[in-house]
Amino acid sequence: MKRTIIISLLVAAMGMIAFVGCEKPEQIENPTATATASQTTENPSANPQGEPTAVTHNTTLSYTGCHSGQRDGYEPTVVTNYENGVLMLTIEDFRVNCAMDSVFSEVEVDNQTINLSLRENSDAANCTCPIDVNYSIDNINPGTYELIIRHGSSWIVYQEEITCE
Repeated sequence: MKRTIIISLLVAAMGMIAFVGCEKPEQIENPTATATASQTTENPSANPQGEPTAVTHNTTLSYTGCHSGQRDGYEPTVVTNYENGVLMLTIEDFRVNCAMDSVFSEVEVDNQTINLSLRENSDAANCTCPIDVNYSIDNINPGTYELIIRHGSSWIVYQEEITCE
């Protein structure tokens, strides 16, 4: 009788351990990934001899994992902030492939345009999910720019004139 009770308790304990071990921990917050890069562009008006000079723009990209609560349609919300030569962008509800591994960027800056392309590394999946992106670019001269944000190389998701002052 004691042996049966002990075996039953051991089986129940092992079952509970196996069940608890298979539970996926809850995520309270979406994880954030961050990447920094430097990109060099030419600034044709910076040189008095009229020759193009190279300007290095250091960039920082951070983004959350996929989250719920997306709105209908696809219109990401973009907020810009310019301070001490640094342009900071916050992009909410930027849609990416659900199987996204990482996000990377390419930026081109000239006297009139800031052209930002965001792309993801991912496996093929037939779904999208929203992420939030924070992006900063330094060495931006004060002035008015056409800000163009693309998903990949051609799909424009945002285009507006911004003033950096």
